[in-house]
Amino acid sequence: MARVPVFKISLNNATLLSGVYLLVASATELVRRQWNPRWLERVSLSLEAFPARTLELLGLFGPIRSAWVEGRLSQLEVRFIYAGTTVAVIFSLGFAVGGVMWLLARLAARRASPQE
Repeated sequence: MARVPVFKISLNNATLLSGVYLLVASATELVRRQWNPRWLERVSLSLEAFPARTLELLGLFGPIRSAWVEGRLSQLEVRFIYAGTTVAVIFSLGFAVGGVMWLLARLAARRASPQE
């Protein structure tokens, strides 16, 4: 049975997905700052919703929001925190899926091998 490099595939997929997310988020922010079309505001809010919910689940959204409101964090720093959060979640999910796929492949290989 041929070995499939599931972790390498998961890492490549997570890297690609993270790159696409960061590219879309950066382009959205640049266009929003330059021309600010109304419809792009919704796109920006949608891109921010996922990391904000993740940070809220981890109990970190409140302190970050307070720091931003009090001026201890700039908008750029908050954007970097959101981007880092999203990339971390993407990689975590990629490794989790890779781990499950590796485990399933190992179980399938065990069942396919002749028992002694």
